[in-house]
Amino acid sequence: MMMTPLHKAWGRRGVAVLMALAIAGLARPAPAAETAPIRFATPLSPEEETTYTESPGTGHAEFTLDRDTLRFSWIVTFQGLTSPMTGAHIHGPQSLGSDAGILFDLAPRGAPSPLKGSLVLTDGQLEYLLSGRMYVNLHTVKYKDGELRGQLKRVREKPAKRD
Repeated sequence: MMMTPLHKAWGRRGVAVLMALAIAGLARPAPAAETAPIRFATPLSPEEETTYTESPGTGHAEFTLDRDTLRFSWIVTFQGLTSPMTGAHIHGPQSLGSDAGILFDLAPRGAPSPLKGSLVLTDGQLEYLLSGRMYVNLHTVKYKDGELRGQLKRVREKPAKRD
């Protein structure tokens, strides 16, 4: 057997281990971009509602999806609603410009701003999220169909600067 520089440095057993790791894809750690959580966000406004809504309210929703566990976490802030909030939900699957059913509740016990929580997504919910078919809707006493709304959009991370 011919001795390559790799064989001389690592020996026969070391080369075999390196080859096995390379074949298994374990020779290098996954790039940070492949393991980092995926972020989604949306501004919340009355203009996004499908029916006319006159509200001074505003808000913002931020979501994080853990790639390994599919845990979907959120922080939703809002202010200026015309009446008490009666529900905060993720709706989907939605076609652009239309309404959709409730997929899950963002504030099951009702709560003031900010709303915080998390849950593990189902395969179907994950598909709706990644295809842009989910939206946040805040319902109030005055606007039962929704006062503030926003379409979830993926936040693209800026690539790290190279020196």
